Amino acid sequence: MYSKARVAGHPIHPMIVAFPIAFYTTTVATLLAYAGTLEAFWYRVAMVANIAGIITAAIAVIPGAIDLYALPKGSRARETGLQHAGFNLASTGLFAITALLMYRGWTHRVMVDSEYRFDASIPLAMSVVAWVSMVIAGSLGWTLVQTHHVGIKPAYIRADRPSREPELDAALASLTAEEAMAAPIAVPGDALAGRRIRNTRDTLDTGQFRATPTDPARQALRH
Repeated sequence: MYSKARVAGHPIHPMIVAFPIAFYTTTVATLLAYAGTLEAFWYRVAMVANIAGIITAAIAVIPGAIDLYALPKGSRARETGLQHAGFNLASTGLFAITALLMYRGWTHRVMVDSEYRFDASIPLAMSVVAWVSMVIAGSLGWTLVQTHHVGIKPAYIRADRPSREPELDAALASLTAEEAMAAPIAVPGDALAGRRIRNTRDTLDTGQFRATPTDPARQALRH
């Protein structure tokens, strides 16, 4: 399914999510650095990175929501997308609470033995949980792309162009859309054909399959 929110043909959401991922990871890393060194510099870097992650995550939500609601209702892609969004919201919510705690600690900092000391135990624990939630969300996001082909421009199948896998055309050409959806993941003696059938099923599930009227075999897959 071609992404609805895109610039020059490129999906916006995958381009932006790299920023909150980097900032959130920096938050955890620098909090660990502060716990090991007790240097105020690392605490402040963690706080700034945390806030930056929340801001960029809020920006990434907009194109992500547009792509999510464009997915067909009841499809496996829509279900995976909702799970992806849920884990991302949970991650950002936890990081938001962490940012508030860190900001409060910074504004009410107390000097001990000529150095500022902060209680980073709760922010560190929450940020680690939030980071794990972010990793799960990222895994689901990759499933949307790799398995359900969300954000990928659909290929136009042309009868006058040779297939890149001609030896497998017969396996797919013999299937109707219903048979493709019900086909087993693995075909005995031909694992590659099984993967193509699975990909065809996922493509049909997201409604992105396109065939030319001059190609009856592939038109059967569409109908």
